[in-house]
Amino acid sequence: MKRANKGIASKPILLMSFLVLAGAAYLLGWSKIFVVENIVIASQDKEVVKEITMKMAQPPAVVQIGEPLARVDRREIASRLRELLWVDNVELNRNIFSGEVKVKVLPRSPIARLVSTNSANVESIGFMSKELDFFYLPRQAVQQAIATGETNWGDIPELKFSGEIQSSTSAIRSDIRELITTLSTQGYGISTIDVKSPSEFNSSIVRDSKRLDVFWGSVKELQLKIDVMERLLELKENKRIKSVNLANPVAPIVK
Repeated sequence: MKRANKGIASKPILLMSFLVLAGAAYLLGWSKIFVVENIVIASQDKEVVKEITMKMAQPPAVVQIGEPLARVDRREIASRLRELLWVDNVELNRNIFSGEVKVKVLPRSPIARLVSTNSANVESIGFMSKELDFFYLPRQAVQQAIATGETNWGDIPELKFSGEIQSSTSAIRSDIRELITTLSTQGYGISTIDVKSPSEFNSSIVRDSKRLDVFWGSVKELQLKIDVMERLLELKENKRIKSVNLANPVAPIVK
């Protein structure tokens, strides 16, 4: 008897819970109580804010002032913004009390452009990100983005894997990133990088309009090798050198 009474008593509770949920869903998704009051692009770059705002506002707009907060769809916003090649993903924060929608764009961060030896990939261009991932984008879209100034990816180093080197090895990718980061922070431009093995790194670099082909060997003792190279370049007899072998920094070879 107690079980029957308990079951009867639970029905109003279930009904009340359903009504509360339905009411909350209506308030959030359809009523004009919790609506978008302000849209914020989380970036200090005014050009980025302008570009993202214009992209989201293209008809049909993916988020608008006055629409219910609960109906703002992160996936829809991300899908629209990914039409910009430099956009990787989107984070969305909705504040029901202030009505603020904050959009944070997570950009792609390529540090090198892959040189493909596979004709099957002719329609796409591969990149290596600073997180050491490879990603591929349509060639025509990349070329258009570079031409219009949407990205500066045309200026990043070309990366080539020669021989039987396994480009998927995380250690190799980490060495590539170290080489690029170290040279870039010290004012060197990098045109190409050719990797044949963990101990065979070649690169073409530019400093003060002077182009130089460098065989680094491995990236071990990289800073020492750079210091040796700079001292070599300071010598008058080396003003016209075209290449330098720094595999053994104690006994460098110049040509």
